[in-house]
Amino acid sequence: MDQDDLKFFENMFRSLETEMGQRFDQVGNRFDRVDARLDRMETRLDKIAAGSHYVSRLVEWSEKQDQFQTDTLRRLNDLADRVKRLEGGVQ
Repeated sequence: MDQDDLKFFENMFRSLETEMGQRFDQVGNRFDRVDARLDRMETRLDKIAAGSHYVSRLVEWSEKQDQFQTDTLRRLNDLADRVKRLEGGVQ
């Protein structure tokens, strides 16, 4: 091997090194985009989970209000019946 052959192989290895560096940078950029996309998905899922928590609390509150209104209506009907009985007994 003479000096020209060594120079040729050195240039070829430098070129290969540069090419591989560029390819690895491209792969790194793709992973950066994937990471960013996963971060956005995680944020969205966190918001959905928080939203479902609030919806379940709203459902619980609504059920309590339905029960409260049912009890109030029952008591009101009981009072109306008592008033009718009392008014009917006086006449």
